[in-house]
Amino acid sequence: MKNIKDYAVPTLTLFIICLVAAALLGLTNGVTAPKIAEIEKQQTQEAMQEVLPDAASFGEIIEDADSGCSYAEAKDASGNVIGYAVTAAGKGGYNGEIKLMVGLDKSGVVQKLSFLSIDETPSIGMKLKTNEGFLGQFLGISGSAALKVKGGQIDAVSGATKTSTGITDAVNNALICYSNIKGEVSANG
Repeated sequence: MKNIKDYAVPTLTLFIICLVAAALLGLTNGVTAPKIAEIEKQQTQEAMQEVLPDAASFGEIIEDADSGCSYAEAKDASGNVIGYAVTAAGKGGYNGEIKLMVGLDKSGVVQKLSFLSIDETPSIGMKLKTNEGFLGQFLGISGSAALKVKGGQIDAVSGATKTSTGITDAVNNALICYSNIKGEVSANG
């Protein structure tokens, strides 16, 4: 039978290594987390300005628990609400969730889209980010739950049906969020 020392020393050594590694990871996270948060905030502001370029300022970002979206009021120089910058995610992408910033005017009409996160196949799926024909189908659409890739208003891109579905779902979620902002009952429930 082996001596207790044969088990205790390697176990204690491994424990100390793990403890030091965890402490260093925690310290690194503490240093980088505020910088990462600031960069994300700046990227969000840039995306809001991109989807609603006429806005002079944006209000506080508000979470909509019902739709899973968040939004900020877009205001003109006089402080009047001219629309909403809505952050929405869509399921159905080839590699998971697709996150968009959707600019809606104050009537709930889609003005422009900006991608916040997308990780699709480089050959076809990622090309939808710059496919004016596909993305242009969303401009001018309003009403919750109005978008369907198959048999609806939006024509999917052949070979990128999953990505088309994810983008459509994200826009649809932004429209549902707008209905919630306005206190309307969405078509989903």
